[in-house]
Amino acid sequence: MRPILTALACVAALAVVAGCGESDQEQAREVAQDYVDARNAGDFEAVCALYSDQFKQELGTADCAAFVREQTAGSDESLSLVDVRVRKDVATADLDVTRGETQGPSRIVIRLERQDGDWAITSLQ
Repeated sequence: MRPILTALACVAALAVVAGCGESDQEQAREVAQDYVDARNAGDFEAVCALYSDQFKQELGTADCAAFVREQTAGSDESLSLVDVRVRKDVATADLDVTRGETQGPSRIVIRLERQDGDWAITSLQ
């Protein structure tokens, strides 16, 4: 019985690593939603983990998390994912940014690219 459980655990682990057969759309959407969740939670380490290495270099800082924390300090904003579009190895995600309770949302776009099989955020617009 134990070898069967071990085999099932291995198969389950492989399915997780392989993305469980998710489509490109689903994978890109998941990364975009992870970004929204991390920003809304103030988890700047998680935000930076979603950025591509090149994007982090473009930020021009040695401490990405501290930079993102500083850029968002004092803002009363929350993000929500609106839409994700995928074309080959590039995706764009529309996010609504709501600031406080009196202003309507504004829209920002994040660009994601597939790098070494994983989606990473390469710019914010």
